[in-house]
Amino acid sequence: MSVSVRLISGSIANGALLAANILIQTISVPIMLGWWSAQQFGLWVLLQTLYSLSVVFDLGHQNYLGYEFQRLGTRDAVRRDFASSIPAAILLGTILLCFWTAVPAFGWADALFGDFVPAELMDDLSGSMTVYALTWLVTSSVGGLLGRALIPFGYYARMAWWRFALLVGINLAALAAVLSGGNVLDAVIASSVANVAVNIGVHLDCFRLWRCEEIGCTVPDLRKSWSNLTRSLFVSLRELLAIGNQQGIRLLIAPLTGVGLLGAFTSTRTLSNIAMQGINALTGPVEPELLRYLREGKSEPAEAVVTLSWIFVLVVIGPACLLLQWVAPSLFLWWTRGNFHLDPLLFGSLCTCIIVYGFTQPLVSIVRGNNILLPQIVANGTSLLITAIGCYLTLTSWGLPGAGFSLLAAESASFLIYAGAACAVLRKLRLTFPIHAFAISACGCISAIAGLFAMAIWPQSVGLSSVPAVIGSLLAAWMAYRSLPANIRAILQRRLPNLSRKRAVLRGERP
Repeated sequence: MSVSVRLISGSIANGALLAANILIQTISVPIMLGWWSAQQFGLWVLLQTLYSLSVVFDLGHQNYLGYEFQRLGTRDAVRRDFASSIPAAILLGTILLCFWTAVPAFGWADALFGDFVPAELMDDLSGSMTVYALTWLVTSSVGGLLGRALIPFGYYARMAWWRFALLVGINLAALAAVLSGGNVLDAVIASSVANVAVNIGVHLDCFRLWRCEEIGCTVPDLRKSWSNLTRSLFVSLRELLAIGNQQGIRLLIAPLTGVGLLGAFTSTRTLSNIAMQGINALTGPVEPELLRYLREGKSEPAEAVVTLSWIFVLVVIGPACLLLQWVAPSLFLWWTRGNFHLDPLLFGSLCTCIIVYGFTQPLVSIVRGNNILLPQIVANGTSLLITAIGCYLTLTSWGLPGAGFSLLAAESASFLIYAGAACAVLRKLRLTFPIHAFAISACGCISAIAGLFAMAIWPQSVGLSSVPAVIGSLLAAWMAYRSLPANIRAILQRRLPNLSRKRAVLRGERP
């Protein structure tokens, strides 16, 4: 399968996942707010945060091995690493289940959450997390590793389609429970049952692909299992800091402002997350190609991938954020059924975070793909510290916009750290950093960001604020494209017209 077909196939799969995610987020908030109280909706949001924090060590282990699978790439290495990872994966899942079973048994729930979760919802919280932990042990402890082990053999898009099925099945089951009059615990149980049902199909398909690829089985090496687990703790620390920065802010807002304003913040952030999901839809299939070029020492193709990623931000993400800033005020009232009002400054700061996040992603891929963990830990730790201090200082005086500006400051600090680390990695690999495209793209992003805040401050002058910002972003994208090496531009011009005649492998089958 050629590079272009792999990218198209993975992008279509991720695009479907993005579209489904947007649709589900669009319909789930008004449905839940229509059938639940604001307190119950706030508990649902809190549960998602607690779940993300609970599985951080499992995900760190899986992500570490996922990069090892791609770095090594041979059947023998994948077979040995996968077999050795199974005991550690089961151990981590069992520890998680034991912890959340002990929380209600020993009365820890009141001590941990009693200050900001109503007493009548405490049983729902404990029971929901126990169900989540059991479902994770059954479906994802080993299943997550199995899917990652198949990606080096050309099944990225196929795994993305299975993620699509899981997303749709889990969320439809939860919404069905809500519409049937169920409470938060009922929605969690329904979504977990759907999770298990879809994962039966996932595992059967993965086992079939495993046999087709003739990867085989071997006896687990407990020493290697322990070695991989200890090394993955650094990745888990990075993931923990990242989750703390991205979602842990909810744990700061809840005790400082109450569960009700937590729901307002999360609803506002959901709209801005549409752009972030678009970025993730691109970086998923692009990252393996970038890492391959770096591994093979191909400077010009690696430079082209990084520059094209920035062009995507300038052409798609920036204008999309400006469009959202324009339509969000009227859309938000309908979407939340009048329960919450949109704060333009909060939404503008969150959309700015998305632009900075998208601009940083190719730099993150360079650092992460080479297993340089220290800059990742420093970046995530600095971001978390800035977010925590910023929220503590600004939430009581500025309200929710203070949280948005704290996140923006944290994202900007992360960008600076990753930019320095990526330059160092490329120098070590004796590759060139696309400084010209970097400067042009940065100017385009600043143009879009200035437009966002102008629209937030002067909502009556949307046209005067947005049109120059879009023009500046698109002009920067054209100049960044012109900065590519001539031979890379020639290759792109030859391939782009042929894309319509290439059939993407929609199901991710290996040719």
